[in-house]
Amino acid sequence: MLKISPLVRITVRDLEGNIKEQVVLKNTITNLLFNLYRDALAGDETADEFEINYLGVGDDNTTPLATDTLLGNEVFRKALTSSSKPATGQYDTIFYLAPAEAVGAIEELGWFSGPLATGAADSGTLIARVLYSRVKTNLESIDVERLDSIEEA
Repeated sequence: MLKISPLVRITVRDLEGNIKEQVVLKNTITNLLFNLYRDALAGDETADEFEINYLGVGDDNTTPLATDTLLGNEVFRKALTSSSKPATGQYDTIFYLAPAEAVGAIEELGWFSGPLATGAADSGTLIARVLYSRVKTNLESIDVERLDSIEEA
């Protein structure tokens, strides 16, 4: 049996790079991701279906559910900034929101994968969602780092 442990670290910095806030959250994995794993094992999916391409930012604070397929109300989308494979069974993604990006109320974040994920809201496969509340200004940046660890349970 496999266990997925997804953790999100959000770091807010001022314009000088000083940390204003740092939180670690556990995000909700959607059934869509579990079905991608299942279908890949059955030979029905390819690796590009899993590729995390975009972070969606929304202003809806409805509790995340495994059955979610979209954010409650996506208002901004950011392409992947960087990724790495730090250890066996681990995949780390980082999205950088610059001071001028996603200014305003943030209530939710969602990770979108697959070849159908584009810069357009609600495109691609929502694989995870988390609530995070902040009114972002243009005087700060936000790093959103998500570490997926897959291990034997």
